[in-house]
Amino acid sequence: MHSKKGYDVLVVDNLISRTGRNIDAPSDATIIDGNGKALIPGLSDAHVHLALTLGMKTLRNDASWMYTSIRAAKAAENFLMLGFTTVRDLGGPVFGLKKAVDEGLVPGPRIYPSGAFISQTSGHGDLRNPNEPNPYWSDAALHPMDAQGWSFVVDGVPEVLKASRENLKNGATQLKVMAGGGVGSDFDPIHSVQFTPDELEAAVQAAADWDTYVTVHIYNAEGIKRALNAGVKCIDHGHLIDEEAMKLLKEKDAWLVPQSYWSLRPDSAIAKLPPLRAKKMMQVKAGALVEMELAKKYNVNLAYGTDAFGAVGSESRALAEFTSRVRWFSPLEVLKQATSNNARLFAMSGKINPYTEGKLGVIEAGAYADLLIYDGNPLEDIGIITNPTETLKFIMKDGQIFKNEL
Repeated sequence: MHSKKGYDVLVVDNLISRTGRNIDAPSDATIIDGNGKALIPGLSDAHVHLALTLGMKTLRNDASWMYTSIRAAKAAENFLMLGFTTVRDLGGPVFGLKKAVDEGLVPGPRIYPSGAFISQTSGHGDLRNPNEPNPYWSDAALHPMDAQGWSFVVDGVPEVLKASRENLKNGATQLKVMAGGGVGSDFDPIHSVQFTPDELEAAVQAAADWDTYVTVHIYNAEGIKRALNAGVKCIDHGHLIDEEAMKLLKEKDAWLVPQSYWSLRPDSAIAKLPPLRAKKMMQVKAGALVEMELAKKYNVNLAYGTDAFGAVGSESRALAEFTSRVRWFSPLEVLKQATSNNARLFAMSGKINPYTEGKLGVIEAGAYADLLIYDGNPLEDIGIITNPTETLKFIMKDGQIFKNEL
């Protein structure tokens, strides 16, 4: 991505046909006059949970699957209207939503789905209540969140293989494995390392057999190193990484998907969380600054992913990562992370990549026609991106116009 002035872009169907100055448009073409405003590729987010718009207890106990689905569709539309034309969903029952978006039934970004979280017993994806028995070694009913496609709680190589293959059968483009403790889970301390090397290698092998990869949820350095040595290609979060683990990530040519904007969260807001979660979040907040310094020092593969989920209408939190990353990177570098860098990560889904008709994250002949026009130059002021209601004047995804205020 670099700045060009006075250029035209010719779109035919859902792809960019030509770029250049003074292109002769067909007589029946629709002309969009950018009038000197800034044109960039559609943005992407490598870490979302489109279906996670309610609390876990509400999802499992109170919400109809259809209500959950409609809320997920609205969240997808909201992400698109922020300028995100492609997302990687890292856990949740969104296969049907992806199909509906692809068919044009509902507006939303392209979705690279992972399906159910793959978690060990007591891991970050073990969503049982404290009094619920483990259905896999008792006569208890299957946990509602497992039944709804949110998680697979598995232990041992055979069970990991079965869960991995089930997700692939359902249409996962990559596998999401919980490799360490989480902030929002109750049974696992943040320092815990989850899944043995053999179990992680089993998931990696199952993914590789389908020509795709594993990404892991992990904060702590030991878990990062275990995952990388097992063949995992992407580390999501990683806030408690150390220099040794970052060097290994660079050596393995793996990817890092941090959320640096968590460093901006006020201590007063964190203090309102339940005590255990507040303690975890304070650790993660402090680690985020170290992580970004190390990521820049070692020039690792860095994707843009925000883990921005929650109530419908809160999707704009995904834009805060633009604000925080310019502490370490130029606006141009951050925009590359959210466009062409993410496209490289998504393409690691190999032969099961559902979106191969064109390139993602670039404006060039043969690329998908995902185009945004801003009133203001985000290469000079990244804040232009973070105020889409005022500044984002035009949204095209896959050749279709979803917003035009020019």
